[in-house]
Amino acid sequence: MEEQRTTRSLRAIKIGIYGNVALALLKVVLGIVGFSVSLIADGIDTTADVVKSVFVYRAVKIASQPPSEEYPYGYGRAETVVTNIVGMSVIFAGILILMESIKDFGQTHPLGILMIIGALASILGKIALSTYMFVIAKKVNSQALLANAKDYLSDVFASAAVLVGGLLVTFTHMSYFDPLASIVVSGIIGYVGVEIVKSGIPEIMEKNENAEMLEEIYSIIKKAPYTFHPHKVRIRKLGPYYLVDMHVELPGNMSVRRAHETVSHIEKVIKERFPNVKEVTIHEEPIGGGKDEW
Repeated sequence: MEEQRTTRSLRAIKIGIYGNVALALLKVVLGIVGFSVSLIADGIDTTADVVKSVFVYRAVKIASQPPSEEYPYGYGRAETVVTNIVGMSVIFAGILILMESIKDFGQTHPLGILMIIGALASILGKIALSTYMFVIAKKVNSQALLANAKDYLSDVFASAAVLVGGLLVTFTHMSYFDPLASIVVSGIIGYVGVEIVKSGIPEIMEKNENAEMLEEIYSIIKKAPYTFHPHKVRIRKLGPYYLVDMHVELPGNMSVRRAHETVSHIEKVIKERFPNVKEVTIHEEPIGGGKDEW
């Protein structure tokens, strides 16, 4: 299961890298030939996607490693760390593009037709890559791949801004629509970067945001035989996986063997219901602090 997840994730990232290399070369070359600031900016952002994808590739490989003495809970958080790195780099790229757009405002005379060609190719390519990445990210439950997919989707909107700028330049012959498009591109890129960073914060802070999963786990515990008063049920996300711990009350005179069988049953049912749950830790307590007459 884990090996299959890693293989699918790495294959998706490789496809993303190859696709972005092709799109980046196309946009930068057309931007230079056509004197388009916005198309070059879009190409630079796509080049940054290649670098970020390399980091994500490495993070997925690290996260797939089994727990060690140094990291007893495994390396799942490597994906979370890279998610935030991706988000911060996207924000930084947006700021740089904004600064260059303002500096070059009114200084270039772009060829609108090349802007249109480059933008259309980018839109079609990024739609295909982002859709594919979203599908794989959901199947393997990868925050890092989801961040990549969101980043690719932002490029669609960024390229759409370049396309509009190219059309306006072509039909109005006013060159300042090119840097204006670049400014819009920088704003879209910065916004997506902020959203990516925000998506990784709950996991770092260990926020319990999966209410449906928590409710289902309570239901499983209550249906288990001889089990009462589940409390302190907590879910911790660790990259693509979850760790669950809880306290349950059992009859005070129940044998250790029977108690073990009871909590093992709960663990088995939870893992069958949620395949992404890697560990279930259950602390057993006697009903009412041991005052029961079971």
